[in-house]
Amino acid sequence: MVFVTTEPLDSRPLSKTRRDPAIGAVVTFQGTVRGEERGEPIAAITYEAYEAMARCLLKEIVRRAEMRWPVRVAVAHRLGRVPVSEASLRVEAAGPHRQEAFEACQFVIDEIKRVAPIWKVDYEKARA
Repeated sequence: MVFVTTEPLDSRPLSKTRRDPAIGAVVTFQGTVRGEERGEPIAAITYEAYEAMARCLLKEIVRRAEMRWPVRVAVAHRLGRVPVSEASLRVEAAGPHRQEAFEACQFVIDEIKRVAPIWKVDYEKARA
């Protein structure tokens, strides 16, 4: 499952896998906007993307993780203006055991950072 949205990402589960009796571990990562970038206080970051390409590559990253580990993965990435302390990325990996879920989650995060056409394009400075 892949979601790319301009809406805030909430903390609800991204998928219904938690109800599956075969699932023994759910690892969730939430990346939030820090209040400082390059040593300067900020109020928000603006994310842009080639949306169709981003969705396609995110789906491919999820597919690769699900082929490598016995997990199900869901990803949500926010675009547009994201204020400090709000989530810009959520990754959920669910599987029978925690090790596979942790490894898959880490892989997905690393691959998103490496190949997804999603960029931080503007750092809104914090007001004094």
